[in-house]
Amino acid sequence: MIVGGGIAGLSAAYHLRKRAQVERLPLRLTIIERESWWGGKIRTLRENGFVVEGGPDAFVTNKPWALELCRQLDLEHRLLPMNPHARRVFILWRGQLHLLPHGFLTFAPDLKGLLTTDLLSWRGKMRVFLGIALPKPNWGDDVSVGKFLRYYLGNEMTERVIAPLIAGVYGGSVEVLSARSTLPLLWQLAHRYRNLAWASFVRQGIRRWFRSSSVTNANEHALSFFMTLQGGLGELVDALLAQLSDALLLSKRSVVRVREAGQEAQGKWEIWLDDGEKVVADAVIVATPAWEAANLLRPLDEDLARELQAIPHTSAITVSLAFEREQVAHPLNGSGFLVAPNEKPCALCPSLFALHPLSFSLLACTWTSSKFPPRAPEGKVLLRAFVNEGVTMSDEELVASVMSALRPLLGITGEPLRAWVFRWREAMPQYTVGHSRRVERIQQRLAHWHNLVLAGNYLIGIGIPDCIRSGKEAAMKVWQSLWESEKR
Repeated sequence: MIVGGGIAGLSAAYHLRKRAQVERLPLRLTIIERESWWGGKIRTLRENGFVVEGGPDAFVTNKPWALELCRQLDLEHRLLPMNPHARRVFILWRGQLHLLPHGFLTFAPDLKGLLTTDLLSWRGKMRVFLGIALPKPNWGDDVSVGKFLRYYLGNEMTERVIAPLIAGVYGGSVEVLSARSTLPLLWQLAHRYRNLAWASFVRQGIRRWFRSSSVTNANEHALSFFMTLQGGLGELVDALLAQLSDALLLSKRSVVRVREAGQEAQGKWEIWLDDGEKVVADAVIVATPAWEAANLLRPLDEDLARELQAIPHTSAITVSLAFEREQVAHPLNGSGFLVAPNEKPCALCPSLFALHPLSFSLLACTWTSSKFPPRAPEGKVLLRAFVNEGVTMSDEELVASVMSALRPLLGITGEPLRAWVFRWREAMPQYTVGHSRRVERIQQRLAHWHNLVLAGNYLIGIGIPDCIRSGKEAAMKVWQSLWESEKR
């Protein structure tokens, strides 16, 4: 039994089925999803030539699990790399769009970009260079991203570059997010080398050498940091569902209770659905948000539920807007912009701010039709704004707020041809300081329960590759446990 039909749950189901086929063993799979659609936050709409993503629009390729799954599902020919001419990213700071220097997106700034950027003052640039000479501190078990990077890079770099990047991915603040869990590679570098700033510059130099060397793979797909599918990420969900045709898929149903079965079915689990139906299963994978898993498992294990409930979540909203190309004066010569935290909402949309004080917070705007040109018909523009507050506002108010913010920045005239609004309540887990230890305690509590496993974006990473990995690892834990039980 898998509770939750998002990408983690579907990944778990796919890998269980695949293993059963390899071993030629029977497997009965049941997947329960409370929504009317499958794929969780992956929602793709196709309308009049537009491909609109309600949730994530791409996945990173430096983590292999999404790319591997696409290849296993025979979707490699459908992969769509990001437009190489749209790799520029801007930062909205003090009401203006400033180009993010090359390398900053992956926290490996190049020297020329650092010297020429107008995002930092000369004092801010010198502070970054000063970081190379700083001694290695004792960070202890964990610290906030803000404290961690301010030490090496200074206030300006952290607030004007790092903070908007982090907010665009996690929807949270660098002052509360964990450096150890949010930036695991940088955390490891900081412990491995004397100085993180120096290690970052060295990494950038090594990357430049590899790009210029003969061993570099010239394949365009391999060079694209972001990848999607030609018809949207919904293609991935459709392909997974096609592989699960022999599973029992129950949508618009909720699980209200999970408990160990009685003596008559020892070693099994009883799962009660919202209509009173009881299902008996050998194993249960709970692939829901942490807070939902907490509510479900509280009667079973109060300590486990307490740890799950302690993981905070924020809401997310995407607003996609379609225009005629001549309605947008900006050249849209990049993939979009991120908003520095000190850009107040009242400055972005004063008219709506008067009606909804502090209810609107623009985090970023993707120029979708530039990032992935096939997403819009010829002569049309598709933009997508990210908002982390305002879930109680109506669609009309949200669209008006976003338009008020984007109009002066991009030179937009008239009204959008079409608007799509997607709300994701309590959808973004916040990896606050101490998150890794909390996950360890969760796993320790799970060890008390035979064939009960968790999967989801609150464990090892929030992106699509990490969710696929989480589902796969959950499936392998269940399979190993069931197979060992069979041998006994």
